[in-house]
Amino acid sequence: MKKKRWIKSAIFILFISILLLSEFMMLSSQKVGLINTSYRFISGAPHISTQGQTLSYQGKMHGEDFLDNLEPYSTSDDGTTLYKAFGTPVPPPWIYVKYENNTVFRYKYPRLPWKM
Repeated sequence: MKKKRWIKSAIFILFISILLLSEFMMLSSQKVGLINTSYRFISGAPHISTQGQTLSYQGKMHGEDFLDNLEPYSTSDDGTTLYKAFGTPVPPPWIYVKYENNTVFRYKYPRLPWKM
């Protein structure tokens, strides 16, 4: 019984190691990884790409006051209007996509953590 448990544990650790290594490789090539893609899919946010580069999903935000501080910035490759906060530089640190009922999805360009 212990041998079977040890084998299952080893396979689980190997799987997690491969997942983390692939995420690091995707991050180092400035691409969106599987964990972020799953997070975006589960939350119901749309897939957004600009100039062929997929944006990294950063969460959902709520608030009517927040929506008043957004201005149109650009359009995505599929024609979705992208917004940025007033006064932010181009390209903005955060890109927003309006959703329903005072909700927006927040994205950013994937960048290496040590180059931010």
